[in-house]
Amino acid sequence: MKKLILFAFFWSTVITTQAQNFSWGYPYGIPDETEKKITHIIDDNLYRVSAHYDSNIFNYIITTDRFSTTGYEKENTIDLSVEQPPMGLASLTFNSMFQKKNTLFSFFYTEYDRQSKTNKLLCRDVDIHSGNMGALHTVTEAQGKNSTFQVTKSPNGKYFTVLIEKPFKKKTNEQIKLLLLDTQKTIIAKKEYEFPLKDKRRKQHDIFISNNGKVFILKKIEKKKEKPYLNLYIWNPNSNEIITESLKQKDNYQIYQFEGVFSQGNFYLLGLLTHEKSSTFGLKIDFNGRHSGTRGSGLIVLRISPEGKLVYNVRNEFERIVSNLNFNNILIDKTSIWVVQDRMFVEKKSANSNISQANLSYNYKYLNNGFLINHINSETGKMNWEIKIDTAEPNTINDNGDYLSTLSLLKNGSLILLYNETRDLNKGIIHNVFNRRFPIMHIISNEGETISKSALMNAGIGVTKEEKFELNTKVLLPLDNNKYLIRARNRSEYKYGVMNW
Repeated sequence: MKKLILFAFFWSTVITTQAQNFSWGYPYGIPDETEKKITHIIDDNLYRVSAHYDSNIFNYIITTDRFSTTGYEKENTIDLSVEQPPMGLASLTFNSMFQKKNTLFSFFYTEYDRQSKTNKLLCRDVDIHSGNMGALHTVTEAQGKNSTFQVTKSPNGKYFTVLIEKPFKKKTNEQIKLLLLDTQKTIIAKKEYEFPLKDKRRKQHDIFISNNGKVFILKKIEKKKEKPYLNLYIWNPNSNEIITESLKQKDNYQIYQFEGVFSQGNFYLLGLLTHEKSSTFGLKIDFNGRHSGTRGSGLIVLRISPEGKLVYNVRNEFERIVSNLNFNNILIDKTSIWVVQDRMFVEKKSANSNISQANLSYNYKYLNNGFLINHINSETGKMNWEIKIDTAEPNTINDNGDYLSTLSLLKNGSLILLYNETRDLNKGIIHNVFNRRFPIMHIISNEGETISKSALMNAGIGVTKEEKFELNTKVLLPLDNNKYLIRARNRSEYKYGVMNW
């Protein structure tokens, strides 16, 4: 009877996947993407922008790989890093970058002026296609070498905001300075603010800015004999007022991870909560690693109106504590917030026998138990349902966890997940060549029902032992309403492809 069920499932799979078709480009040598920020841009070409910190030069390495959009063949690589002088290190340090339009980006840098003892924030336009860099101009400056700048951009690109953290000063309260910039990086509003907290060396702020220039600062608060908690500060440049919303939980649950998302003018802040008896953010290690890292117990959801007013601050409890929980993606439509989370743990260990060496290298082990999906009513912030998806994927090493996550998108009011499921092609013979990752499409309705879960047998990746490429669960880029850029990898190569649906 079991054989008949499996046979029926196979034919169901073939029938339900006819709506999708796939085309794949040329493979290219695999780059190391571990602990790097990767951005994909589609214009007349496909661009893969990579940024990572190099401790040898105390600066960031920025490169752009360009691919044709016909066969997605790699054409060239451009280095957009700060040029290093022949002797010594460059004084200009990369800070952040934001897309302006098409291949034109705004690059921000910092530079310390020893003569005036000021730290400067500078900016210039950079074309990632040609590699042309515009002239540097100073945006602002702050006293002290240890002053820092955080920059972010509104979703519509109309505003930038800069948060300036002033250097540590004993026996004083912590102070920050906020700047609102227009598209030309001209200061159009500013605000100095003093927290009712003693200054400390390690300050922790995250900033977001809305399409109408409202600024949101999420700050970690640490006090003696208390568990750390978060406060949200909202700056309205029109009134020049800052209001505060505390995220401290009465039972000392802690927000260990958060994401901010804008939708229809509203700002949504979502945070994962540890459980009540957690210590060191719920760290728990067992021998098989299946309950390592942080253990989540719930989800807090805040909604701030376009006017900067709190609409709700709601806490939702999970049915059970979930190990290794991390945000993957947050998708918002007219009535719902879909929260997609990985149950993943990353173990990082030094590969050097001598840990005092200047250049340390590391080995990374990736473990994934599956995924958790939460469905939130965007009008009330209350959770409608949750779905726990279990997977039995083998652990991987030094591959950036490329096979173990999930890709997600909304289509026709339903959630579509793309992930891998390893199957044994020749049961009874244990050998890696007979284990293939099947790309799975899992469709979940707005009510939390599984509409379908099927293997993409015609995807041209995985499925057979002859096909060496398998789905890479890191890249999903909409090209139009029915076309999506995806990626596949093997041990030594990547290749881009298009899923038409």
